[in-house]
Amino acid sequence: MSLDTSELIPTLGAHLREWLPSQAWFDARLNEIDELTVVRTEALRRSWPIVLWVPVEVVIDAAPSLVHMFVALAASVPASVPDRGVIGAVPTGGTPLMAYDALLDPVAARAVVERLSDTMTDEVPTRIFERPWVTNIELGSRFDLTLYRRVQLGKHPDVDLAGALAAAGLSVTCPPAAVWRRGDTDLANLRRRSKRGDLGVSIAQASARELLRRRCQPRENPLDVMDSFALLGRNLADMHVELAEQYGVTVGDGEALLDVLVERLPRQLSDEAADVLEHSLSRLVYADDLGGFIRVHNNLDLSNVERIRSGWLVHRFGCRAQSDLELESRPLSPLVDLAGLLHGCSTVARSAAADALAAINPDEQPEPGTPAALELEADRREVRVLADAWEERAADALIAGYTSNDAVHRLLPVERIARDALLTLFELELSIRDLVVSTLRGHQLVSLPLESVDGLIDTPIRLRW
Repeated sequence: MSLDTSELIPTLGAHLREWLPSQAWFDARLNEIDELTVVRTEALRRSWPIVLWVPVEVVIDAAPSLVHMFVALAASVPASVPDRGVIGAVPTGGTPLMAYDALLDPVAARAVVERLSDTMTDEVPTRIFERPWVTNIELGSRFDLTLYRRVQLGKHPDVDLAGALAAAGLSVTCPPAAVWRRGDTDLANLRRRSKRGDLGVSIAQASARELLRRRCQPRENPLDVMDSFALLGRNLADMHVELAEQYGVTVGDGEALLDVLVERLPRQLSDEAADVLEHSLSRLVYADDLGGFIRVHNNLDLSNVERIRSGWLVHRFGCRAQSDLELESRPLSPLVDLAGLLHGCSTVARSAAADALAAINPDEQPEPGTPAALELEADRREVRVLADAWEERAADALIAGYTSNDAVHRLLPVERIARDALLTLFELELSIRDLVVSTLRGHQLVSLPLESVDGLIDTPIRLRW
């Protein structure tokens, strides 16, 4: 059937302004939206429920972005669609229809899947995972659908880099089986799902918790990650060497690195906090031992790596919320990816220690100086020491595996202290992101206490090499 979109589009836009900030994939709050315009609608399904592809221009904190979504229209919302998926009533030249998220309705979702592959006419989502600007959909068959919610010109790294690595014979990625493109824009891809493995973060958490439960030497931990993480380091080095071969290597430049880090500062930072960080980072322009810059994953952490029988799989290339495709395509030190894994180890160690300390904390604190107080303090000290030892062992395994590839050394700074400084810098960037996330409250900009910022900036270089 045909729709009168002259009435539908303005009303849908008004609903989306209220609805989008409540969606997990939409990385902005209501008060950050300066303007929202539905660009157009395109019918993917013309029978009930009607399914529309809807690109929307939204101005977030004075910066315009183009995002896209799939909207279903029907006389009523199916019972299977939760409240969070209901957009609202829209006029269509006749009886108003209800608009809702098409991905949450099995019948409507088929139209989206069919757009990627006309042979998959019966596929419906079984699970949906959302993170800023990306939606991952597990289909009933052995396929996963990934939607890149921002419409940006250029090849998405999750398609481009993953496909190039697979074509070169590296088994560290799952290349797309099909890609939905509009012009020069990657909007979605379909991947064949291998047998599920364990995510790196799950392996690390289980290992750290088991060590703190047993209170044994790290090497005696039955869930020790030494061998597994050494393999992860080797796989990462293989990936970097191949990316350097395919996309080339440029000499590391401090000014170029500064530009990337400043552009990636979280927009939620207050001007004062951003100025302090930018001033500190400005010292990078004098750096002269940065190694080579190559195309990198740029969003690597322990939740983006999966342990399978043959090794490790790397997922979600270049899906960093604070970035865009132009920024993601700039060459950067490969140590940015290694830093993401090391930062993940640090986060796991701190979390495991916090849980263990909470478990031994008595309801009533013993009197200071008593045997009970001394025993409690000794227990706490042991937990902290073991957590630090776990992190150090995991980091050593990653770095040992990574540097076992002789070819990767030509991509790294010459001096060990320069390598450590770069790793510390990239871990600092991730710590800033974590601090912003943990501090964000309500709709206000994050005005970080200057002592918090100074404490991060003054973090001593960790000697890893």
